[in-house]
Amino acid sequence: MAAQPKAPQKTDSLEAARSGASTPSNDRLQARLAQAMARKASATKPESVTVPPDPSSPSPTDADADTRLDAAAAENDPADATRPTAPSAEQSASITPITQITSPAGHADDGEGATVPPSEKEGDRVSQERPASGLSSHHARQSLSARPSAESGLTDAADINSQVEQDKVVQEMSDEITGYIEKIDTLQAKLKYLASEAAQAAKQAAASAQNGTAEKKLLEKDVQITLLMEEGQTLSKNEMKHLQTIKKIRQQYLASTKEHEQTRARADKAERSLRIMEDKARRAEAAAKRAEQNLASSLNNANDFAAIKKERDALDATLADIKAQLSRATARAEEAESRAGTEQLERERKRIAELQDDLTSSKIERELAEEKLRREIKDLKASLEREKEHSRLIETEMLGEQATLEGKLESFRARAEEVSSSTQGSVQAKLLRQIETLQNQYSAASQNWQRIEGSLLARITALEKERDEIAARESDVRKKVREVTLRARKAETEVEESHTRLAELEKSQIETEEETHRADRRIRQLEADLRKAQQELQDQKAQAQKDLNTQLEEERAKWAATVQPPRVESPIATLRRGSSLALDLSAGPPERAVSRRTSHLAIRELFTPPRQQSTASVKTMSNGTIVEAPYLVTSNDPDEYYNNFPQTPISQSHAFSGHAGPDLVSNSTIGAGPSVQLVERLSSNVRRLESEKAASKDEIIRLTTQRDEARQEVVDLVREVDAKKKVDERLAELEAQHQELRQRYQTTLELLGEKSEQVEELKADIVDVKAMYRQLADTIGKA
Repeated sequence: MAAQPKAPQKTDSLEAARSGASTPSNDRLQARLAQAMARKASATKPESVTVPPDPSSPSPTDADADTRLDAAAAENDPADATRPTAPSAEQSASITPITQITSPAGHADDGEGATVPPSEKEGDRVSQERPASGLSSHHARQSLSARPSAESGLTDAADINSQVEQDKVVQEMSDEITGYIEKIDTLQAKLKYLASEAAQAAKQAAASAQNGTAEKKLLEKDVQITLLMEEGQTLSKNEMKHLQTIKKIRQQYLASTKEHEQTRARADKAERSLRIMEDKARRAEAAAKRAEQNLASSLNNANDFAAIKKERDALDATLADIKAQLSRATARAEEAESRAGTEQLERERKRIAELQDDLTSSKIERELAEEKLRREIKDLKASLEREKEHSRLIETEMLGEQATLEGKLESFRARAEEVSSSTQGSVQAKLLRQIETLQNQYSAASQNWQRIEGSLLARITALEKERDEIAARESDVRKKVREVTLRARKAETEVEESHTRLAELEKSQIETEEETHRADRRIRQLEADLRKAQQELQDQKAQAQKDLNTQLEEERAKWAATVQPPRVESPIATLRRGSSLALDLSAGPPERAVSRRTSHLAIRELFTPPRQQSTASVKTMSNGTIVEAPYLVTSNDPDEYYNNFPQTPISQSHAFSGHAGPDLVSNSTIGAGPSVQLVERLSSNVRRLESEKAASKDEIIRLTTQRDEARQEVVDLVREVDAKKKVDERLAELEAQHQELRQRYQTTLELLGEKSEQVEELKADIVDVKAMYRQLADTIGKA
């Protein structure tokens, strides 16, 4: 009889446990708070408070709304307001995310004036507001930093004032955003404190409750629910932090790829400028060649030679400038590529370290979750076996009791028959009535027992089906966990391969940098040698031209001053001229000998006096132009003719032989000697200049080959940059796969949470079955 008053309390506790397992335990308190707010709003009739359209800035009335909610809750239910239990913590968790409270007068009595979203979304909202506020502050800083450059280009005072006002507004908005973020942080701290207090209070209540009672179990469930809520909040915050870090990493990666594209565009631009410079250099070389040909073909035109010399100097200056620009451009490109490569490598290392940390943490969490799941499944199986054994025992006890009752009934019938045979009819009728009542009670009890037995069998079959479903889900979860582990291992192997590839790329980059430095040093040395050779060539050409000009002026002055009758040319002079021609032909290669022969013949004809005062027309074909020599006259006086010529050993020997042996050397021979010597000296100078020209051409060919090698090295560097870009794309794919694995892991965690909720519901159903068994036992004992 003492167990009957406790039955409603047990059923209430069971209903509370089921409601706590399926829905939050603060619905009743939230409804009361909503009613209090509606009554207060209907009494004061305030306007609806809405937040501004910017999602990053919270409503400035959130704190006031929270204080009004707390005050209303305290006025409506003082006991709940002062009691630090789990619902109060959940109340604060559900009230803090409110961003809009509308309380029209028409709906004041409905109790729907306050919308309270679930507390699990608070971390998501706060974490979303923080990046948005950070972006707004970043935009504000960008606008402040870009203000001087914008104001420098503005000339209108009104635009400047509007810009200043806009900056002030942005600064005020950023200050408000920081204030709201501080308020959100304080509210989160308050929520955490209240949740911890609620958990402690629930633990204390669970410790103070009696062991084995439904109240203690309910309090333990409340403690577990509060702990799970705290854990869910922390997990959601951590998840949002990880998402923000991934977003930042993605932004950094996009910035690095953009910078890489810019460097590549600069490299392409430098390559195009290099090609343009090479074309200019080729044109300059062609112009130099043309200038040299013009110099060789137009010895009598000093003005043209000066113009060509100026053009050549200008082309050399432009070539030097182009080479300097090329060297500077290559240095800038190499520096930018090296800097971008080092920065990209550092970012990739940091990203890989973070990914490895995430993988290890996910592995540990997965192992812990699997171990917890195994323990729960094992406990559930053990509890199911115990319940089955208990149900079988109760069934056997019921069957025994039924057998005893049937035996008693048979004994009562036997006694009734004996009494009917020995007693009177009244007693017999009384006994018959008792027997009928007993039979009616027995039939009612048997019908009740059959109904209870059918319900128990249905419950048992439902539990067995749920057990099979749980086993199937467990197998699916294990398969998914296996797949996740395999993918994680694959991702780890790919990360290791990317590490090795990065190391190889670093080594190759260092080697290419060293090679480029060596090539730059070699190019600079070759350019210095080329400049030196060009300078020497120019000096030699200038000296030769100077000598030629002086000698030509002297010859012209002498021939113009003395006009003499023709004389017979000496055969010795002819022999000397022929020997000089033969020496010139045998001095160099065949093609050079032909050019030298033509030049020697032209010069000899130029400086040899014509016979019989005739015009010595010297026609030289060079670049399609024909140059005719001026009229030249001779004199028979050798002293007057050779006063201005320097004495050479050959001329001295000829003069001595002329004085000593007049039979061998005539006056005409002595007169022809210095001209032959001049021709020989000029031919030697021309040979030397042509040899130097050939050497300079060989040097230019060598420089062009080295330039081609440098271009090939630049192409190899571009290919290596493309390979590095492919490695970056592979890393991005690995990061996407890692994100997918994390999402799948989150889904497995959600499935695990659903499974734990199902387990809690099954435990609650088992508690209900136990209570029904106890009630049945009590009713049978009373009967």
